[in-house]
Amino acid sequence: MTQISQLPSQPCSLPPAFITSFVRRCFPSELVMVDFPQALTGLDYLKDLETRRRREQVAALPRLGIERDTLGSDADDVTHRFPGVIAWVKSLDQKDRKAEASYTQLYIALRRWILINELSLLPFNKHNCVAMLNTLYPPVVSSQPTPRLTATILKQQRDGFFRYIQGVERSGPRILDNLMLQGKRDGDENGWMAVRETLEMYLIVANNIISDCQQITDVKYFAPAEESGNRKGRKFDSGGSFNSDSRPSTSDGKGDKSRPQSPTTTRPKTPGTPGKTGSTLERIAREFRKMRRNKPEVEEMVHTSYDEQEKPRLKGLRKMRSLGALGDLRQAHASTLSFNGKRGNSTSVFDVDEMRRQRLLYEAKASISQRIGGQRAGAQEV
Repeated sequence: MTQISQLPSQPCSLPPAFITSFVRRCFPSELVMVDFPQALTGLDYLKDLETRRRREQVAALPRLGIERDTLGSDADDVTHRFPGVIAWVKSLDQKDRKAEASYTQLYIALRRWILINELSLLPFNKHNCVAMLNTLYPPVVSSQPTPRLTATILKQQRDGFFRYIQGVERSGPRILDNLMLQGKRDGDENGWMAVRETLEMYLIVANNIISDCQQITDVKYFAPAEESGNRKGRKFDSGGSFNSDSRPSTSDGKGDKSRPQSPTTTRPKTPGTPGKTGSTLERIAREFRKMRRNKPEVEEMVHTSYDEQEKPRLKGLRKMRSLGALGDLRQAHASTLSFNGKRGNSTSVFDVDEMRRQRLLYEAKASISQRIGGQRAGAQEV
């Protein structure tokens, strides 16, 4: 037990999401639905949320490596290297002032409505009302809830409600009407709706501050300042090679004459074919033209087959037969299909007599070709 008592106290707090959910259920927008038996618990949870908000806000600055006393001064090097830090701190200060003002209003307004409810209960019990007053506004103030709620203001609130307790004891709850209309806006039945909106605004701001401070782990959370003041932003060069180690020049060429050429950027030229100049596409085009010039036509192939004397007999006969067949097909299908790929009438009628005549012509030409081939072979042997 002695060791446990010597351990440093570690204050714990409830999750902000749980506190927010509980407070919204305890203090809804409709006054008749407010859970006043749980109101004191709701006040304790709000105090816990405010304490958590202040603790997270104080712990965020040391993680950034800055001090509030030197923030933005010449001695503060972090804000110069990371301009986003000072902007974030200024935004945090604005939220802090808004949260502090909202919590100050809630501290007074919620206690006012809790005492109104206690004074309105029938039968009236003065001892319970005084006990509630001592709970909400203790006679001795140990610490200020907020910097704006001084001990003088808290004593004025306590004395005023004590007079209301005496007035209700004498005149009844009807004297509480003016107290219920305090803070009332146009169109509202009483001042509760304004209190509820202030509560909602405080919950949003407090949770936002806690979330922002928890996200800050170090100064690297913010983007560093630009090294060069002249550089406005990142530039993308679409002409640069992804495989090149050096960045291509983007200057206008006025001061490039005196700049030495980097040895890493020079590449040896690929040796080309002697006597041939031009790009790769031009060389490919020349090769295609050669192929077209060297390709003989059908008529040239027919004459060449008869002029070649050095080829064997069987090869010449086979070639003449194939070329003769090509010629017959060309004459037979001149009206329908051509060798150039032009298509005629695709629905021509099959003629038996015409095909028989074409076959006879083909056989006659084949026999003539064999006879001529035999004569030439005999002449070569002689």
